[in-house]
Amino acid sequence: MAEDAALVKPFFEAVVADLRLLADLNATELTAERLQVLQQMNFPEQLALADQGGDMLLTRQQLAALIKDWDCQDPALIDDLASDFARIFLTGSLHAGPCESIWLDDEELVCQQPMFEVRKWYENHQLAVPNWRVMADDHLVNELLFVAHLLNKAATEEKTVFIEEAASFMDEHLLLWLLPFGSRVAQRCHTDFYAGLAMLTAFYLEQLRDLLAEMLGVERPDREALDAARQARQRAAAMPQPLQYFPGTAPSW
Repeated sequence: MAEDAALVKPFFEAVVADLRLLADLNATELTAERLQVLQQMNFPEQLALADQGGDMLLTRQQLAALIKDWDCQDPALIDDLASDFARIFLTGSLHAGPCESIWLDDEELVCQQPMFEVRKWYENHQLAVPNWRVMADDHLVNELLFVAHLLNKAATEEKTVFIEEAASFMDEHLLLWLLPFGSRVAQRCHTDFYAGLAMLTAFYLEQLRDLLAEMLGVERPDREALDAARQARQRAAAMPQPLQYFPGTAPSW
């Protein structure tokens, strides 16, 4: 058991670093300096999860080749990346919003029930987003950072409960919409980098969830069951709550 813990801790530490890097790349525009950093670290080949073939491997190889050939001082490259970042994360012109509510709400609105469910997860861990009006609780970046937080706790405190919570959060929230988001961004964005990053982020989280299932010895839940549970939560939240009467609080006549 001690040997297992000795292996699991550095693995989770590496995964946490990956998740924080992916969050950062989805949070802020790239500068010439950051382009150089990505080249120097050989992104995304340095990521912790071993390739298992298929789409994940192909995406990593294509993105690595693209970044290797960058001229990091090319103003046109930097402008193209900045414009694409704005289309995806700021203006919404791709109709591929980076927030869970947009993908799960019937009317595709922001700040709906999924956001408040995610906020409850954060509150249970004494966490809160800096400014939900700028970056909502259910924004991709915040959800990635929350998974990183849970796995960091799993690494430092060596408690299985944090692995279980990370798996549940991914099932109930992040993985319900991440792959559709990544696919639409890849289809509609203008740069190969953001197309690759969107799909890489989705594939990475899917592969991570598979590994958590192996660690826990519990199969991933069926998607239909997850959708049914989500719809049940939405119906419960939409039901009108009975008014409570408190003596002495009503106006007297």
